[in-house]
Amino acid sequence: MLQAASSATRTKQVEVRLALVLYGGVSLAVYMHGVSREFLNIVRASRRLEQSVDLEPGSCIEAYAHVLKLFRPELDLRVVVDVISGASAGGVNGVMLARALAHDLSIDRHRELWLDNADVTRLANEPVGLTRYLKSSIAPVLDRLVSMGLKSELTDPETRTKLRQFMQARWFTPPFSGERYVGWMLDAARQMEPEEKEDVEGRDCPPTLIPQGQSLDLFVTLTDFHGARRRFEIDDPPEVEETEHRLILHFAATCRGGGELQSQFTDREIPDLVFAARATSAFPGAFPPMTLGEMDRVMGLRGAPWAGRGAFVARALSVPGHKPENRVFVDGSVVMNKPFQPVLDAINGRPAAREVVRKVIYVDPLIPEPEEDEAAIEAEEAETLTQVTNGEPGFFRVILASLAHIPRNEPIGDALDQVQDYNREIRQLSDVIAAAEPVVEREVGAILRPVIDQPMTLRELSRCRVMANERAHSAAGYAYLGYQRLKLASIAESLGGLLGRLRGPERQSRLATLALTRRINALHNRLLAGARANGAQGYYPEVSSEPVISFLRGLDVDYRIRRLRFVISRLNRLYRSAAPEADTEPKEMDELKSTLYEQIDHLLMRWSPSFYGDETVAALERVLASEPADPAADDPELEALLSGLATRMGLGDLDRLADDAFSVMAYNYLPPRLRMSLVSAYIGFAYYDLVTLPVSQRQDVTEINEIRVDRISPNDTHILRPHGVRLKGRNLNAFGAFFNRRWREHDYLWGRLGAADRLITMTLRAARGMSAPDPEAVRAARRKLLLAILREEEPHLLADPELVPDLIQEVEAALDTVEPE
Repeated sequence: MLQAASSATRTKQVEVRLALVLYGGVSLAVYMHGVSREFLNIVRASRRLEQSVDLEPGSCIEAYAHVLKLFRPELDLRVVVDVISGASAGGVNGVMLARALAHDLSIDRHRELWLDNADVTRLANEPVGLTRYLKSSIAPVLDRLVSMGLKSELTDPETRTKLRQFMQARWFTPPFSGERYVGWMLDAARQMEPEEKEDVEGRDCPPTLIPQGQSLDLFVTLTDFHGARRRFEIDDPPEVEETEHRLILHFAATCRGGGELQSQFTDREIPDLVFAARATSAFPGAFPPMTLGEMDRVMGLRGAPWAGRGAFVARALSVPGHKPENRVFVDGSVVMNKPFQPVLDAINGRPAAREVVRKVIYVDPLIPEPEEDEAAIEAEEAETLTQVTNGEPGFFRVILASLAHIPRNEPIGDALDQVQDYNREIRQLSDVIAAAEPVVEREVGAILRPVIDQPMTLRELSRCRVMANERAHSAAGYAYLGYQRLKLASIAESLGGLLGRLRGPERQSRLATLALTRRINALHNRLLAGARANGAQGYYPEVSSEPVISFLRGLDVDYRIRRLRFVISRLNRLYRSAAPEADTEPKEMDELKSTLYEQIDHLLMRWSPSFYGDETVAALERVLASEPADPAADDPELEALLSGLATRMGLGDLDRLADDAFSVMAYNYLPPRLRMSLVSAYIGFAYYDLVTLPVSQRQDVTEINEIRVDRISPNDTHILRPHGVRLKGRNLNAFGAFFNRRWREHDYLWGRLGAADRLITMTLRAARGMSAPDPEAVRAARRKLLLAILREEEPHLLADPELVPDLIQEVEAALDTVEPE
């Protein structure tokens, strides 16, 4: 039994939070499947440690748990994957990994699916009619031509045989069957069984590897062949249309504060996920483009209803002016082979349940090898009579590079620059909070002094919170005007987005949402102008204007969310501060945190269209039909709509619930010295928000952590291969693994071994300065993990009988050490 950290030892709790960027790579998808298994394994091991469950001795999960236990008792590491973005081969693996993470499912059976089915003889359409006999008769000629062009890549008999068969497939049509591919992925998704056969003792929520209060986001990149027309506002003419070919499908799962799991990765959504996987990997020329019609045919032939088709089409594929059935999709790598941007956008505003080490890991299976590539190019040019004069590339090479190779291999410099800018902003924000902290604690201490040593009643806590808000705003002076303007603009943007979503995906319009946001901002301007005209009390009339205050109290959802998440981040700092003799149990602090997350859930529901009824939608339609010609004129329909929203949101009631829960639990669960720090963060949040919102200009700044970028690639240094590993699937322009079972087994196994080795190194780097395990213990743990992978795979990888035994000997020789007791 793996025991949780003893309450007698206050352990620093840190969450290593991974955001994954999975590149395309054609047949190197097999390698990426091996990599994705290790992400799942380390997350599962981390979860099992938290749950203190039995683990099978010698298993990979137990080996990862052993790695994480090396950092104890100083450091309790939790490893979480919370964002996945993939294109092409990366998109397929991202879909399956996300489903496994969301519902704690096994992907063990996918090994056979990849090794058996990712073969040209299984993927290819059968030749038909005269084509079959014609190609058979000229097979020797084809074989000779192929041999001349590919040379050393065809020394393997299996590859030569299958390539000859492949050349006899139907000409001028994609050789691979999209419908067969869809069927295999449907089977693969349905064969994902729960990893836990029995419920964990005391668990009152569905199985998931998503921590409570957090979400998992999956982004899959597609290329819309025809493109969708988008309208943009410019100065002259007022609007223009552009064609956009990039489409990013988004799936999400959230484990809410009470343990409820809301997921788009359930069995019901399997056809949605498979559609995304098939479309993102529809490599041009190899697979036919993906359409809704293909998915409908497969589901119809299987007699399986696509229960969520209408909702998926409306959410993901509906664009005004385009019929979803007419949209055609090809490989996502055509427009975005390295999908960093969705990950960087999603990282903003993630809630932090612990202190966080944020990592973005990109998996690049096909890094160019300059010397080898140049030799291959020269050989190709010699064989195909492509002429190069004065160093200029030939005709066909220019076309091929322009259409395929260059777009797919653009560097990630822009994304890395964006990460550096983000980190610079985070450092500035951390400095601002650190500078403000002593001032805030002093100001809040003056408010709390009469009552801090006694339980605070609901009325006292509410009064202190309101008083702190007023003092913070008053002390800010003229700086408050900019803060208030920024906050009102943020509210207008959030409300405009909500109103746009209320119309539904098919009627939602970006320009209509922008227009609604402008009208709400115009209403703000009228409220502020009215405050000045009416001579409201105070140095800054608009600050003390009752209409403005009423508006904020009724509709400022995001401020409440920021406050609660800020308190949770402070609570995370108190785990180690709680001395053993203070009689404070971590589970009590966890209960307080869980209660705060439940309050956040209530607030987040206010931004969901499902929270509102038909009467709100009807009021919105009246607003859209009654836009005033003059932006400065009154807008009674909009005012009525916002008043109805404020009533429906009921934020005053939620404030009282949060105050009540916080006052009781903070007093009962925390000793006085810890209680003061947390109450100060809750009551004095207005001070912090005044200085952080203008700096960040984001609605949520609770994950105040720099981003560390790491790479997993076969070219990276490995404990067994200091210069990296050359994947067999690189052959035949990255299609090689489709032609050879031994090559697939080689690449898949090295995907697992390489990722495992890199994950240990990344975990050590994440813990720098917090815990330093003994190097010999790390060496032994690395050996244990690599051997566990090899012994797990030995019964399954049989095409090359020497592959696994040779690697076992290599691990034992390279990491020969005595494992600690």
